[in-house]
Amino acid sequence: MAVEIKIVIPSMGRAKKVLTKNAITHGILCVPESEAKEYAEYNPGMEIVTHPDTLKGLTMKRQFILEKFGNVYQFDDDATCIKRVYIEKGETEKCSAEEAYDIIQYVGNCAKLAGCYYFGLGKEVNPLAYNEFQPIGLTGVINGSCGFIEGSKLYYNPKAVLSEDYWMAGLNAYLYRKCWIDRRFAEVGAAYAGNTGGCANYRTTDQEKEDTLFLRKCFGEAIKVKEDTKLAKRRFEFQRTLTIPF
Repeated sequence: MAVEIKIVIPSMGRAKKVLTKNAITHGILCVPESEAKEYAEYNPGMEIVTHPDTLKGLTMKRQFILEKFGNVYQFDDDATCIKRVYIEKGETEKCSAEEAYDIIQYVGNCAKLAGCYYFGLGKEVNPLAYNEFQPIGLTGVINGSCGFIEGSKLYYNPKAVLSEDYWMAGLNAYLYRKCWIDRRFAEVGAAYAGNTGGCANYRTTDQEKEDTLFLRKCFGEAIKVKEDTKLAKRRFEFQRTLTIPF
């Protein structure tokens, strides 16, 4: 039996900058109580769910959403669209907001049928990086936006302040060994640098270091500090990687 996947957009301090409202339909904003009025003013027509102002940080906000909604896809507030990665030359890559909603419903229900509690989209937005022989991944990290099927033992740890996605990927692998990643689609987000609000308010080098050390304590050698390569440089010191050994 199919389930409805609620689309919930956690946000804070970005009432005027919620890009995701144009990327997907039926989005529900989850914001601090004190910011509800401003979010309603700049995002008319959107449903708004509030949490106490005492609930600080994206990690605990995600936990609040997980507990409240059950079957849910938590969509970052700076997403511009979902795109098709499997396209051929001349085909349209950008999905409409209505198509994006249908894709999340489809991917979430595929995860449910496969017995997965944790699901998401691919992280590669470049069609040249798409492997047509591996459209679905059953292991790996789901960065940022992610979905859940109710009934699991998954939870967010408050010590993973800036690395809630790595914590969740590691915990899910430990408990269930599989997730559902549909690599045929990917989320396109706004530029990383220069963001304000959200995690940008407390993202520091010291916190990144503390997060990486915490994850190392939990998952051991599966967590490593990322190194620069000829093709890509680290975005910040103590940027981490997670290698799930199966």
